[in-house]
Amino acid sequence: MSTTGFPKNAHSNVHTKPARARTFLFASTAFLSAFLLFQVQLIVSKSILPWFGGSAAVWTTSMLVFQILLLGGYIYSHVISARLSTLAQTQVHLSLLFVAFLILLSLSLLWPSAVTPGPSWKPQPGGDPTREVVAIILVAAGFPFFVLSTTGPLLQRWFARLGGGSDTYKLYSISNIGSVFGLLTFPFLLEPTLRLQTQGRLWSALFCGFIAGCAMCAWKARNATEEAPIEETTTAENIAPAAEARVGIFTYALWFLLALCPSSLLLATTNLLCQEVTTVPLLWVLPLSLYLLSFVLCFDNPRWYQRAVFHPLFAFILFLTCAGLIVNNIPTQAILLPVLLFLGCMICHGELVRLKPGVKHLTSFYLAISAGGAAGGIFVAIFAPHLFTFFTEFQLTLAFIVVLLLACLFLDPTSWIFEGRVLLPVVITVGVILAAYLAGLWMPGVSQLLSGLHFYSLALLPGGVAALGAYLLGKNQKSHVPGFRFSQVYIGCIAVLALAALYDSTRSSPGPYLSSRNFYGVVRVFHQGQARVLVHGRAVHGLQLDPPFDRETTAYYGDKSGIGILLQNHPKRSIPGENLRVGLVGLGAGTLAAYGRPGDYFRYYEINPDVVKLSSGPQPVFTYLRDSAARVDVELGDARLLLERELAQRDVQRFDVLVLDAFAAGAVPVHLLTREAFETYWQHLDPDNGIIAVNITSPHIDLSPVLQGETAYFHADSLIYMDSPAYPCKTSRWVLLARNPAALNIPGLNPTPLFAKRRIPPRLWTDDYSDIFRLERTYRIMSLHFPHHAGS
Repeated sequence: MSTTGFPKNAHSNVHTKPARARTFLFASTAFLSAFLLFQVQLIVSKSILPWFGGSAAVWTTSMLVFQILLLGGYIYSHVISARLSTLAQTQVHLSLLFVAFLILLSLSLLWPSAVTPGPSWKPQPGGDPTREVVAIILVAAGFPFFVLSTTGPLLQRWFARLGGGSDTYKLYSISNIGSVFGLLTFPFLLEPTLRLQTQGRLWSALFCGFIAGCAMCAWKARNATEEAPIEETTTAENIAPAAEARVGIFTYALWFLLALCPSSLLLATTNLLCQEVTTVPLLWVLPLSLYLLSFVLCFDNPRWYQRAVFHPLFAFILFLTCAGLIVNNIPTQAILLPVLLFLGCMICHGELVRLKPGVKHLTSFYLAISAGGAAGGIFVAIFAPHLFTFFTEFQLTLAFIVVLLLACLFLDPTSWIFEGRVLLPVVITVGVILAAYLAGLWMPGVSQLLSGLHFYSLALLPGGVAALGAYLLGKNQKSHVPGFRFSQVYIGCIAVLALAALYDSTRSSPGPYLSSRNFYGVVRVFHQGQARVLVHGRAVHGLQLDPPFDRETTAYYGDKSGIGILLQNHPKRSIPGENLRVGLVGLGAGTLAAYGRPGDYFRYYEINPDVVKLSSGPQPVFTYLRDSAARVDVELGDARLLLERELAQRDVQRFDVLVLDAFAAGAVPVHLLTREAFETYWQHLDPDNGIIAVNITSPHIDLSPVLQGETAYFHADSLIYMDSPAYPCKTSRWVLLARNPAALNIPGLNPTPLFAKRRIPPRLWTDDYSDIFRLERTYRIMSLHFPHHAGS
């Protein structure tokens, strides 16, 4: 018998063509299923992202929902594979496909497309955002996603019964390639070229094609009654699948945990990288791509996962990453975090493949993987925000990977920890202890006193020695007799050092004196010199000096900034008895309230309740609102939804100035810059002299082309004003838009026309189309000079 399960005889040519056609059918259906699986996640998430303030947590929550749906699909596949005949399986699944088609058709008639919810599903202000995200996703994509998630394990089961042989597990690798393709084509191809409604309709058409392909696979598998055995080879790096009798509860637990850790590490790294290290848009694509790539490599061929290579690299990068977290070197973290994620995923998925079972337990194997992935998502998305005030789940997951790797090595008699040599482990162990002592890892607090470059030079010692030792021991792949070895002392020291380094990286001195975490991220307040500084992610959202200078305006809002000059010298200021009505999207520290005068009205719209708490109550952290001479109101919720609701209730605000201040970070709330959003803004402005002021100070995104597009569409005038405000902001950029050109004739304001020659042409964003990728700058990663805090 050949490895494909077909006899090598005179009739082989007769069977080759049908076998290839069948393989192509199953492979293409698996690929399309995985492609659509990821595409629907991205389309639905983007369509509802504006309704929740553009928060990065929408993506994390949607990932959790889809992981749970994936688990449900795997449970379905496992149950019908274990309890029904192949003929009954195909009949049940064809019925499921038909129901999915009917649901798709019904939603296509009710909504702009089957997977883009209509405006009636917009959430109400003050609701639980996590619960609302979950409900919308379940309605919009729940059943189609569930059907797609059943495809992988079910098609592999049918393919094995048709004689797929050793190619059966390769279908899983092909499906992961489809996932990567679906992930990367969305931000770089589909989003820049197609409107969201068109994307949804194209997805629906492809889903119909998937239904047809899956139905053909079911038709071919309907009469298969016997499984063809999978021929496996046994090498040092390719352990044969576990014998059927050996798959017990402990093996299931290992499958579960080896899937849980990379899932948790993926989401934890994404949170840390995209919200704390840097807020470059679309950066979340990188961690997910690396996660999927590890699946592709490990399930394609065991040769991609070499313990002698990945274990030393993991040890080295782990120590270096901990050093980067301790000294708060942002560029280094931006590089090392994705690398460490990939190495951790390769180790977990590589060990998972070494434990893969035979075909009989194929669906239970994928069920355990899916359950582990869902559990990791639940931990990061649900429990971690309530347990930690920072992203401590990152270090906790890495620590668990270290312990889990130890367990896998001890359970494998061929692993390098049973190496029989004595002298080498002893020398390496002594070297690691000495290097760790020099790096300060043994003495609490010493590492905190070491400066950046000096600490990095010392941090290289334990990481380098650990990597060298793991490589020298791991390259010997001969079978060893289980028992005590000095190499086990070595790996024990490495594990203890790694756990100590991870613990040390969760602490900081000095840290913020206030820190909170919720659906919208981590908000911290630092006491820097004589100022209280509000930081959200890596972006400064305002600061206030200590008394007696607490009434002074700072950061982007100084009296020489574009917004400062506008609020001081607005034309109404020269008219006796006239007062300003100012709307402000984004509260921050509330600095702009300091420009309020008696009779003025300032109305803030803020989505994050933790930010509101900092400026409210009898003893607020920031006192701008309390001390303002103007009357100040704060509305909690997404600004655009609140403004639209006010229009629907005929509560037109007639603002003289509407300030849009939600774009200082890289996570741009796109829905606040679309044509439909500006239509709402103009209706709330004074028709004669209303001005929209937009803060586009960002190191990552150049939003001026978008505002050029809005200016041209609404036949307005626009000007850009740059200044050099006080520390910590090196510059601020404000764009002023008005339909009446005379409104921009403001004393003291000498701006530049927005329509100066630019590298990027004007772009008009709509609710159905936006493209952040083409507006990204090539700036060096911003590093703010505030202490880093990584503790809970």
